[in-house]
Amino acid sequence: MAKLTLNTALQSLRGGIDGFVIRDTPHGQVLSRRPDMSRVCWSPAQVAHRERMQAAAVHYREVMADPKEAARCIARARKLKVPVSSLVMGEFLKNAPAKPAS
Repeated sequence: MAKLTLNTALQSLRGGIDGFVIRDTPHGQVLSRRPDMSRVCWSPAQVAHRERMQAAAVHYREVMADPKEAARCIARARKLKVPVSSLVMGEFLKNAPAKPAS
């Protein structure tokens, strides 16, 4: 892995370029190859959790589309000092029935 030293204009550089990924680690920014996930076989529990997270994301977008509900959630998130998405998606995940893995 190559360590990067960037000037101030590029210090917040993140993401991927041509099969490589630039990411922050506790030891500084690192350039590495993008992981190949094509051969990963997800377990049924992982698939079920990913589906629940997708449903939570859809719920978040629906809540934020309603101005009254969005204002309520934003005010509550500020009071609790948490991100709005964490609050809304967390509530959804806590209250949604767990789907059995198929």
